[in-house]
Amino acid sequence: MIRMLCFVALMCVSALAFGQEPAKQGPKMGSKEWTELEKTLWDVDQQWLCSAGVTPYHKDYKECVEFRNQFWTDQFFEISIEGKVQTKAEMVARQRAAHPSKGVGPHPDEFKLMAVYGNFALATDHTFLQSENKDGKVAGANLRVLRMFAKKDGKWRPAGAALVPIVP
Repeated sequence: MIRMLCFVALMCVSALAFGQEPAKQGPKMGSKEWTELEKTLWDVDQQWLCSAGVTPYHKDYKECVEFRNQFWTDQFFEISIEGKVQTKAEMVARQRAAHPSKGVGPHPDEFKLMAVYGNFALATDHTFLQSENKDGKVAGANLRVLRMFAKKDGKWRPAGAALVPIVP
């Protein structure tokens, strides 16, 4: 699982870095700057996952989908548990069509900043993802999620995610 997560991170950084200017040196791990950035990105993560019932930025599901459409970078993508890559447009369209039950959605914790490359940062978290099957039954999955963030116009925004199931 760790090997897969590292591979996904490397591919994501490589894909987003192509054609960009060389990255500026980021804060040093463990420094005050690092800790502050980790707090900032955790806050961005909480905003991003606004459909979960316990986040400080909770919104009704449909309102959250429209917020994400504005908040995510234009290049946002997600790699699902099944390994399927979805673009921002595909995810927003799928979420607009959904009508999930209350409580369905992501429930993150254990957020940890892993790397900073100038205006790009990688973090991980543990997310309990509640979802509904075709019969309307709610089920959950424990995931380790690689979260990608890009700083644009002085503000950090979600740039992507890769979901990896935690297998007992």
